[in-house]
Amino acid sequence: MMRSFFNAVTGLNAYRTWMDITADNMANVNTIGFKGSRPLFQDVISSVTIGLNTVTNTMKSTTYGAGVMVDSTQKLWTIGNFKQTGVNTDLAIQGRGLFIIKDPITGAHYYTRDGEFRLSRDGYMVNSGGFKLQGFKVDDRGRTIGTGLEDIHVVQQLPPNATSQIRFLGPTNLNADASAVSSATAFDPANPSSYNYKYTVTIYDSLGTPYQADIFFRKTTAGTNTWSVYLWSDINKDGVVDTTGTSDIFGVWDIQFDNNGLLIYSSTAINRELTPDGKLYQYYLDPTAGGLAVPTTTPSGGTFTTSTNWRIIVGEELQALAGSTGTTIDNSFITQYSSDFIVTADQNGYAKGDLVDVYVLSEDGAVVGVYSNGKSLPLYRVAVAVFADPEELIKKGANLYTSISTPTIMTPGGAEKVRSGMLEMSNVDIASEFINLISAQRAYQANTRVITSSNTILEDTINLVR
Repeated sequence: MMRSFFNAVTGLNAYRTWMDITADNMANVNTIGFKGSRPLFQDVISSVTIGLNTVTNTMKSTTYGAGVMVDSTQKLWTIGNFKQTGVNTDLAIQGRGLFIIKDPITGAHYYTRDGEFRLSRDGYMVNSGGFKLQGFKVDDRGRTIGTGLEDIHVVQQLPPNATSQIRFLGPTNLNADASAVSSATAFDPANPSSYNYKYTVTIYDSLGTPYQADIFFRKTTAGTNTWSVYLWSDINKDGVVDTTGTSDIFGVWDIQFDNNGLLIYSSTAINRELTPDGKLYQYYLDPTAGGLAVPTTTPSGGTFTTSTNWRIIVGEELQALAGSTGTTIDNSFITQYSSDFIVTADQNGYAKGDLVDVYVLSEDGAVVGVYSNGKSLPLYRVAVAVFADPEELIKKGANLYTSISTPTIMTPGGAEKVRSGMLEMSNVDIASEFINLISAQRAYQANTRVITSSNTILEDTINLVR
């Protein structure tokens, strides 16, 4: 008889715990990134008696239960609904990953699904507790250049950058029908008959002062489908071209096309270079052609890098070209078709800029700074931590988790995507929690009735001796 009392008491404790968990879930129904929990119940056995019926050769058992217990709680890792906020630094993860943040005082790392970040006074992306969002450093083309996690820091002022690179983009086409310029006609920027086409681009010195530079395209008779390209700017002289080493020409180089209008790789190309990733095909400006050199000073007092560091990007090769001769570049940024001249180019210089805005690109999680000089530069990519077993995460409060194991750290993309301007709401379903609340309440009441009934039976038993 006494066993029923204690069994019912375990039920009271278990269902009280269930109500506590349900109440916690409902209290956090509007907590960003909150993951609800549920109790895992287990029955308790006090004794089992097993017997064998020798006539029928069958087993039978008598089991005495000792009630119920809550073994543990399980976090529910379903993704909550996304709420659009319009705040550029609000982030949500579509996938199983978590943001990585660092305590600036202890240096400890925490994990969270709460993407309510903002830009601090010092330019760091932080949460409400001042913990710094972690990411990977990237170059100006968004390629990861760092292997370790860093605090995501958006510089408030972008210092000027002197131009050292011009990149031709599609569409850029040199007219295949253009007539070759006789070698007897020397190149002269003041003489339109000495070249076929001119394109003007703005370049910057080390102080951020803009200057106009002209790119001249001249079809030559030196070879089939061969062009000479000149970069010239009247920066520090009177505009008179000479070959004494003090002229305003930055460089000259040659490019050649095949009969399909695509760039040809040649082992004899002037100062050719392949980037370490094996994709970009670059021509360096020739600093020795005619004794020409980049001006070392500008009227504003700034400088340019030396001519050996100037380069022009004209195409992209999709396969390794090492040791090849006469190979066509698969993706030419400059083509030669029977069509009008058209040139599209950009360069890597810019003036000083002050931070205007910051946003995070959806999908790949690139943190981009927008500056008053018109530049939008990717600075970092948000890091995402993925755990094989999310139950390894331990709640620390304030929407934070720690872990007893090391997660897989990756950049967003693929299965783990970052959504900008959105927040993940709690995954708590109020309707389901109300049902759980009612179920826990009724189960608790039922166990109280067991105690009441057991007490009544025990009282009747005692009254037998009266």
